[in-house]
Amino acid sequence: MPRPIEITDEDIKRYDAAIDADPFIDCTLLKNPIVREVCRAGQYLADKLSELKCPYEITARIMYSAGAMCFGRQDPWTIHEDILNKYIDGTLEFADDNTGDRNKLN
Repeated sequence: MPRPIEITDEDIKRYDAAIDADPFIDCTLLKNPIVREVCRAGQYLADKLSELKCPYEITARIMYSAGAMCFGRQDPWTIHEDILNKYIDGTLEFADDNTGDRNKLN
């Protein structure tokens, strides 16, 4: 699972600290290296969305969806990068909570 080249060891340590401190993640799941890598990719995505001033509520939805998309599929970093790029270029779509209709995020 290749990470984006700009991610440093310091970033990984910071991501791991945030992941380990998250009360909503079962610590037994984090022993699985694939689950941990999905969580690291999510932290990376959250950092990038924060830099773009994405509202917290939207960031949380995007992170949850990106993580869910990873299980049983391709590399989590590819999925998270693709979602970030779609957010940046305004093509990311999401389902409306009330109707299930798909809308563009931006």
